[in-house]
Amino acid sequence: MSELKHLKEHWKDIFSCMGCGDCGYSIRPAVERYLVCPVKEAKGEEGFEISFSRGRMNILKSVLVGQIPLSRELAKWVYECSECGNCTEICHMTQNENITLPTCKWIDHVKVWEALRKDLVEAGFAPLDRHDNLIDYMENDKMKNPYGEEKNKKYEWIKQFPEIKDQGEFVFFGGCTMPLRQVNTLRSMMKILKAAGKEIAMSKIEWCCGSIALRIGDEKSLTELIKHNIEDFKERGAKTLFTACAGCYRTWKKDYPEFLGEGLPFEVKHITEILNDMLNNNEIPFKAEEGEKLKVTYHDPCHLGRHMDLYEIPREIISKIPGIKLVEMKRNRKNAWCCGAGGGMKSQFPDLAKEISKERIREAIESEADILTTSCPFCIGNLKDSYDELDSEVQEKIKLIDIIDLIASKI
Repeated sequence: MSELKHLKEHWKDIFSCMGCGDCGYSIRPAVERYLVCPVKEAKGEEGFEISFSRGRMNILKSVLVGQIPLSRELAKWVYECSECGNCTEICHMTQNENITLPTCKWIDHVKVWEALRKDLVEAGFAPLDRHDNLIDYMENDKMKNPYGEEKNKKYEWIKQFPEIKDQGEFVFFGGCTMPLRQVNTLRSMMKILKAAGKEIAMSKIEWCCGSIALRIGDEKSLTELIKHNIEDFKERGAKTLFTACAGCYRTWKKDYPEFLGEGLPFEVKHITEILNDMLNNNEIPFKAEEGEKLKVTYHDPCHLGRHMDLYEIPREIISKIPGIKLVEMKRNRKNAWCCGAGGGMKSQFPDLAKEISKERIREAIESEADILTTSCPFCIGNLKDSYDELDSEVQEKIKLIDIIDLIASKI
């Protein structure tokens, strides 16, 4: 039985919760606070107290004092969370800077949920069924990705671009989702890079970044995985590693150094940072645009925004694309509504994930935008699944496109 060693490390966070309820309810919209917890809202009448942070914190207090044991039933409830971090943002805004608690000032809810997941895994009550399959795929030497695909399939798209090198200072980490599910967006990325005269290198032996294992709470295979990936890119001479996946970006930039207890031997950037640099240097040759501008609204991925504070660069990119006008959804940046795909939700609870995503699409339509764009393959994937289920009349009101494809369409 687990001794709750991970959860106990966060007891101050848990007992700092004062039960105000800001993390779950629509209050004070005058100061830009709206509905907070996507799971609570998507579950409707079932989304009662334990579906959002206040109720979860109360449960965890009982777990820590031994009143509620770890169990499979508890695990099923714990994984009904996308770990979007909106509760953390609201909690931080609620706290008065002059209040000093004997426990801790700021609660990092995502770290609390992940600590509980680690304890559940170590106690044998998790991963859940679908998550268990993902971990098996990642650890399988023939796959090394959570999709259960032959690992060589990840690199088939590279054959179309013989100019991609094996060695170089500017190296792209492909991840798993885009090479296996959204390869056209990678082709768009190469179109942009080639037009800008940029050369990149890639690995053909990279493994999954491990993000899914971290979110699930299964760390047993991460040491080997992280070592493999870092050594691989060091040997390629990388000085800058960039990725087009928000989850990979957060994992490389934040989780790897935390897991290792030391920094990485190269810089890590997201594709939006690379694109913005190119735009600032006038390196992307856009076509001339005439006529009325298209209105584009941007969805903030949780792994880029709340997790990594990367809000403005994607907006700067959109503002520099000819023929485009940026419009905002009512919930944006720190208050952005989650797409529903993160934290293992999409794989284990796909219907719940899609309900959350449909709410975001409706909000995008309310902004009167012609295009909804984002910079995360998980967000794109889940938004698209939800979009495909909407009525044709709704689909006609807005189009969904990755920010990379949006730029590529203009050159």
